[in-house]
Amino acid sequence: MSAEAPHGGLRVAAVEDDENPAWRSFYPEDLPADWRLAYYAHFWPDLLSPVDHWPSWAADDCRLQEVPEELRLYLEVPARAGADCLRVAARLGERLGGFLFPDAAAEAPLSLEPAKVFRRVEDPVVAGVRSAQAWTNGLETVLVLEPETGLDPRQWRALLESLHAAATPGRDTLAFLRSGPRELEQAQTILRLGGLDWKRD
Repeated sequence: MSAEAPHGGLRVAAVEDDENPAWRSFYPEDLPADWRLAYYAHFWPDLLSPVDHWPSWAADDCRLQEVPEELRLYLEVPARAGADCLRVAARLGERLGGFLFPDAAAEAPLSLEPAKVFRRVEDPVVAGVRSAQAWTNGLETVLVLEPETGLDPRQWRALLESLHAAATPGRDTLAFLRSGPRELEQAQTILRLGGLDWKRD
């Protein structure tokens, strides 16, 4: 965590969205589809896979093997996904960042490591976003944000400062952005320059 961010650092990453034209153009044209996760991991160490991608993770061992060691994968899971969670967790090992369960009362397998279980909490108020959802495992917070379109650097700074102000003191926050790679790079630069960034150990 940055020494200049005593209330908790921020880190940004993407929500997996291969249908977004901005993300499709981010990857080299000749890059095989099964290399995309490794390519993404050269730029960002975390990725959130949304709930509509869950069936492919739950059913496809080949895709689990494609997750590179340097990437931490977070997965939104549907209700009653318990047995599949255990298998996915076993296959991913340290590459699993955590499971985002749909609500605070959702049942998670008792044998799952508590740090990998994120439950919904009250959504924060953040400037410059269309929506903001929050999860926590008690140690860190995960947010999923949909920024407003067309934000300029000053507005991005206001968004990130608003997010930092809303963060729980002493708790690091990982914000997944529903946006393109250009916006993600801009947010990452502003965090770094503002001393608000959180660097994973």
